[in-house]
Amino acid sequence: ESAVYRSGIATLRSSAHRVKYSIKNRKHDPQPRNRDGKLTKTLWLSPEIRKEDVFSYNVEQYDLVAAVRKMLLSCDPEIVGKFRESDQLEQTLEDFVVPVPSTWRKCNGGQCESAQKYLSDKVAENKEFLDLFDRLVREAILPHLKKRLIAVGAVSDEEGSATFYYQRPPTMRLQPGPGWANVKAHNDAEYGHQNGELNFWLPLTDFSRNQVHLWCESDYNVGDYHTVPARVGEGISFHGSSCRHYVNANTTPYTRVSLDFRVGVQGFFDPKWQMRGTTDDHGRQEVDL
Repeated sequence: ESAVYRSGIATLRSSAHRVKYSIKNRKHDPQPRNRDGKLTKTLWLSPEIRKEDVFSYNVEQYDLVAAVRKMLLSCDPEIVGKFRESDQLEQTLEDFVVPVPSTWRKCNGGQCESAQKYLSDKVAENKEFLDLFDRLVREAILPHLKKRLIAVGAVSDEEGSATFYYQRPPTMRLQPGPGWANVKAHNDAEYGHQNGELNFWLPLTDFSRNQVHLWCESDYNVGDYHTVPARVGEGISFHGSSCRHYVNANTTPYTRVSLDFRVGVQGFFDPKWQMRGTTDDHGRQEVDL
């Protein structure tokens, strides 16, 4: 189909990671490693942990789709969007339509910045959604990660032996279509993230309908981009700080909805460090497991 979304901004997201880019500030900043190979002062997670991992969770116990649908229904349709008319009994997230102005910057006559703030506030203030997210992370995702860390000898199997710092609230991303913009390939070290944390990506829509995948390289700067398929009820962890990743353009009329967040591991992650020249808008919760 011909593109409806032509702004060059692929997604409406619930957080705007603000990067005050400065060559001077970056030059004197000793960490983390960036595209030019600058070394970090924090420890790297082991290769086995950095490797992509697709895991499943119980969608009945942790029904993120229903929680996000309820949240989107409460949003202003002129700012975040609305569900298109459908004969189905229950509206699907794929049928959520984002207003075109919310994908254009204010300087181009759009409302992207205010829409991002509106959605960010909605996510941050939604106790029902955040409680569900907390339970999923604490009861399913972090125990799974701890098992992986135990297997490589990074932590012991004793209770309380591992401390995690997970991003809260997570970032919600709405990628409407048809559009021509993709999220460019990048690694998160460019935005101030450390080598001692992992990215987690939870799709809430069916990629068979919107044809949008997460694409990653397998290691730092190798360029072997490949899809990492995951369905609703599955999540992906990968080392986004070093491995470049992106999502392709959504050329279909069906929206892609996903959640993503990061988890730092004590001993590898410094919760007090922040890259010079950046402003971090991601809060963290500390959990001993």
